[in-house]
Amino acid sequence: MKNLVTILALLGFSSALGQSVTIRGRIVDSQRRPIPFANVALFRASDTLTMVRGTASDLEGRYSVEAPEAGEFCLRVTYLGYRSASLAVSAEGDLNRDVRLEADSTTIGEVVVEGKRTIRSIDKTSYLFTKEQIEQAQDGRELVATLPNLRVDRATNTLATVNGKSILILVNGIRATDEELRLIPSDKVRSVELYDVPPIRYMDDAEQVVNIRTRPLDTGWSGNLYGTLGQLFSNASVAFSYIKGDNRLTFNYGTHINMKRDRSDLETGHYDYRIDDAAWLYDYVRESRDWGRQHNVGLTYSISREGNYDLQIRASARTDNEKMDAAKSIVLTQNAATEERTGLLTDRTQSVVPTLDIYFAKQFGRSNSLALNLVGSYFDNGQQTRSTESGPTGFDDRMELDNRKRTLIGEVVYGHQFAKAQLSVGYRGHYNFLTNSLSNSLDEAGTRESIHTQAHRFYAEISGKARSFLYRVSLGADYDVRTGRDGFRNLTFTPMVMAGYNFGDTHSLRLMYESGTQMPEMLQMSEARILIMNGLYQTGNPDLENAHRQTWRLSYDLYVRKFTLQAALFYDYTRNSLFDAYRSGEGCILLQTDNAERDVRRGGELSLNFTPWKFLRIGGSAEAAQQLFRPSREMPTYRCWTFPVSVYVSAGYKNFTLDLYQKFGGTMLVGLYRTGIEKVSYVSLGYRYRNLNVALQCFFPFVRDRYSNETIPTSIVRHRTDYAIRSKDHALGLSLSWRFGVGRKKAAVRPQLENFDNDSGLFKIK
Repeated sequence: MKNLVTILALLGFSSALGQSVTIRGRIVDSQRRPIPFANVALFRASDTLTMVRGTASDLEGRYSVEAPEAGEFCLRVTYLGYRSASLAVSAEGDLNRDVRLEADSTTIGEVVVEGKRTIRSIDKTSYLFTKEQIEQAQDGRELVATLPNLRVDRATNTLATVNGKSILILVNGIRATDEELRLIPSDKVRSVELYDVPPIRYMDDAEQVVNIRTRPLDTGWSGNLYGTLGQLFSNASVAFSYIKGDNRLTFNYGTHINMKRDRSDLETGHYDYRIDDAAWLYDYVRESRDWGRQHNVGLTYSISREGNYDLQIRASARTDNEKMDAAKSIVLTQNAATEERTGLLTDRTQSVVPTLDIYFAKQFGRSNSLALNLVGSYFDNGQQTRSTESGPTGFDDRMELDNRKRTLIGEVVYGHQFAKAQLSVGYRGHYNFLTNSLSNSLDEAGTRESIHTQAHRFYAEISGKARSFLYRVSLGADYDVRTGRDGFRNLTFTPMVMAGYNFGDTHSLRLMYESGTQMPEMLQMSEARILIMNGLYQTGNPDLENAHRQTWRLSYDLYVRKFTLQAALFYDYTRNSLFDAYRSGEGCILLQTDNAERDVRRGGELSLNFTPWKFLRIGGSAEAAQQLFRPSREMPTYRCWTFPVSVYVSAGYKNFTLDLYQKFGGTMLVGLYRTGIEKVSYVSLGYRYRNLNVALQCFFPFVRDRYSNETIPTSIVRHRTDYAIRSKDHALGLSLSWRFGVGRKKAAVRPQLENFDNDSGLFKIK
């Protein structure tokens, strides 16, 4: 026992002598701007050849390194393009030491071949690019698209994910368009943060967030022109930006023209339903055409005092003009009587949406910030829908909708930066006011309807790192309100917890739980209705309530020099899930949005990115998920498996580029329907001459877009459709893009908030 006490005492004394000391601080340049990804090495003063500890600075230039014991040490900091700095430190207790690096013009031409260019956080990965990567990319978007699971979608000319998840683009924290991203030269991209779990204030906007942090942009003019002429669609966009001093003025215009007017998509279908004592069979062949045009124009003014405040004012307007014609050949059977008829469904919508967006942010010292965002939009909508069928029992039904929708979004966020953690506390309020003027065959004189909704979100979030452990904790509450006689007031707590662990620089394991709500669109809660076929109406549902989603996720990430892998197991449960339902009405059947009793999705997903050589990148994703859906308490649960797969290949040789993307279809459960996943396929061959890009695209070169939808067995309406999207078969497109930029270096605005309203206020015809 005495020997044991002696050993424990010696161990305790040894531990006390060897107690570690933390050295932390910031790496900055001569203008006190942070330097991310700087290499920080700690040596003993008696041996400056053997490194004791090593780390890298984060995106704000902060570093933290632990000395194994008290004593004299040497801190050495290196970074490409700067002179190395060495600092003698006496580690007798935790201390703070900032290091300033001076630019070294003799090393600017160096190329980083090896070294750490990624930092893994609990919800994002931060990337720094080599000089070679920057030189090969023409603009900021091309550079960002080289990151794992990202690509440029040649069909839409936008930044997209390989696995098809929705993406939100931010530039220095503010929502940005592809045109704005392409205005940024590749050498002005300082770093990129890729969130696979969006921050709490963006969770309802997208499944992934990309935040591009830039160096000060150039004083002077910059611009981007783009155009695509194709058999499927045509796009055109122009963006110009002028910077003088701390002021920046940007103008952008874009248009999209749908070219499918002259080519019809084919749909064959079968309905089987019963109304009272009548049994209806409805077989049809439908040829549909969709065409139209969209225009958007915007003017943005911003002023930036770096390290002090940022102000941005954006005025924009969007116009949509959409048209749809569908002609049917129908065989209708009611009980034993059969009738042949023809049908026509037309839908015309016009929408004008002006928006004013004001943003202001103030920095208080190094650690505190306050950001304010106010967005107001006005939707002026018009819609005319007509549904007719010939024959003795045919019909002629019309709906005319004229509505005004006003929306106001306000958000305020306070942020504080601790030594090893970040805190944000905020509130966002979303107010909607809709006034309908509606007339149809049931009420030719027309009725007026008012719908008012509110969505309030309160949240607080802290995230950080403790050695190899990562964490993020969010406490939130959503208060969703619809006022009026058929309204509701629902308070839902929406917490989020993430915990992770880094195994060296290459492996990480994370466990996550999150919660959130979804409000119905306003016209889904309206009295709008249109007759689709005998006895079957598409209508709104005034009794709708919001949905509540909960997600559990276990993910594993592998990052090595040429290969990245992301794998995850997930379980999603949604209460009051919104889905399209068939319900029995008074002498008819209603197709309307409803709240489901149970909606579960569980399974696994895998994403890969492999760069075997500098000129070739291969990416792909696969998913296996089981869905369990129960429409109501009276109906049983239905199960369905889905297996979507995507493959992406990008190659470049000198000035030539080749992009290939293929998304293999499958079947997924969407409410009452087992829905076929629309295929996507294209090949793009591009050539670059200086700042001019020319590309030839072929859409669906290998497979045609064919898929089927079918209701589940418990639906009171049995419906099956087979689609042939003929307008996409082997469609060709030619695109041209050109960019320019001249000027002197100056600071750019760095906002952190952006809000928008994506509920158009129109009735979506099925």
